[in-house]
Amino acid sequence: MSRPALIPEGHRALRATDVLLGRNAWLIRLRWIAVLATLGFTHLAPWLLPIQIQVGRITQLALALAAYDLAAWIDLRRRLREDAAIQAGTSPPPDGANQPCAPGRWLLPRTYLGTLPYDWEAGCSAVFALLQIVLDLVFLTALLHFTGGIENPAWVFFTFHVIFASVLLSATATYAIASFAVALLCALNLGEVNGWLPHYSLGVSGALYAQPGLIAAYLLLQAATLYTTAYLASSIAARLRRREVDVLMLTRYLGDKAERLEAAYQELSVAEKAKSAYMRKVAHELRQPLGVVKTALSVVLQDTGPELDPQTRSLIERAARRAGGLAEMTQELLSLSRARAGRAAVELTPVEIAGIAARVLDEQHHRAQEAGVSLSVELQIGLPPVIGDAEGLADMMGNLIGNAIRYTPAGGSVWFRARRGADRLVIEVEDTGIGVPAADRDRSFDEFYRTAAAREHSQQGSGLGLAIVKAVVEQHQGTITVEDRDGGGTRFRVELPVLERSDAMALI
Repeated sequence: MSRPALIPEGHRALRATDVLLGRNAWLIRLRWIAVLATLGFTHLAPWLLPIQIQVGRITQLALALAAYDLAAWIDLRRRLREDAAIQAGTSPPPDGANQPCAPGRWLLPRTYLGTLPYDWEAGCSAVFALLQIVLDLVFLTALLHFTGGIENPAWVFFTFHVIFASVLLSATATYAIASFAVALLCALNLGEVNGWLPHYSLGVSGALYAQPGLIAAYLLLQAATLYTTAYLASSIAARLRRREVDVLMLTRYLGDKAERLEAAYQELSVAEKAKSAYMRKVAHELRQPLGVVKTALSVVLQDTGPELDPQTRSLIERAARRAGGLAEMTQELLSLSRARAGRAAVELTPVEIAGIAARVLDEQHHRAQEAGVSLSVELQIGLPPVIGDAEGLADMMGNLIGNAIRYTPAGGSVWFRARRGADRLVIEVEDTGIGVPAADRDRSFDEFYRTAAAREHSQQGSGLGLAIVKAVVEQHQGTITVEDRDGGGTRFRVELPVLERSDAMALI
């Protein structure tokens, strides 16, 4: 039963052809190593070991193997070019390419058939791999014949080809290869024993090839070794193939997803920039007319207020308040869009937090007195500077203190603290106000969001203050947290990276 695909439909999947062509290339490279090793051993062994070797015949055999391997390499390159052209759409598929290759289906591992797209070239590649292994076994048998036959322990090399088959082909094909290898060994030894083939002795003492009992034991051991190898290698290779296919397919799937996410992120960035630009334009266009309206209404009230009837005066006062509220909201929208534009949109300079805090607190003290709230300040001496935007940091602190004053009942207290942490500048604003319910904390930094308790406590407020705070903190690569205060109220904690002396020298 086939397993479900790990990659979305329409995406170019890993094919059985891709895997088999790569495995065939691997087998060809190993054969080049075998050719060089054979030639080297053939010419060095007579000088190093007390044995006799048919140097001329083995050299001819090695050269024939090299010619065969070169032909296989040329054919593989042709297959790779044709497949690349077909996949690119620059070349039509060959006749019959839409028909499955029946031998290929028998030779291909079930793991590939169950998970990878199968095509005509995959079956041809499997047949190509089988033919290579069969010819390798024939060459190895010939090499064994010219180097002592059963006297030569090199028969163990047959095991390697069974392993190669388990990596490239199905379990059924692997057992067939093992059977073919046993048949070749039996034919070789029977031919030498019965005189059908000449025996090329290695020159060791005793005629081992003529001892039936020893030959039978060798053959039985070789057969057991080959079949055991076929079973173990096929089992291990099947598990490895499943993992390999899963990893390769998942890698492609994740790569495709990463590309889509990158494209979506780019689209989102463009949309966010367009949104911020729109907000800045609208806010900028509204700020001046609203200021004019508010000023005009204030002048009317100041000059003709005593002469107006109560109803008219009430309407003008209400209009002035609304105009003032809208002017304040447009300024907040400008601050929010400026902060969300990122670090590249502002001029980053060394900023002394103490100086900005003093200016903001001076403005907020008047509001605290009007609201009947006590505002306390704790500034650590020698606060380090931060790299940032002075205007944005002032907006951040002003909104935190302003919110604390607005949502703290008369008679309550607000504390502003700034100190140096381990490697950060820590700013805390604490109050005894109405607090932020735990269920609303994740949304409290959303733009235009106000909790039910906040709306009930005060009709004023646009819901942009904490959104501005968070945007400024993120713009300065800091963090912000909110928690309940012991005894009631809320504590906001902002941490900003400080400007170290080495960084300051680099800016000079």
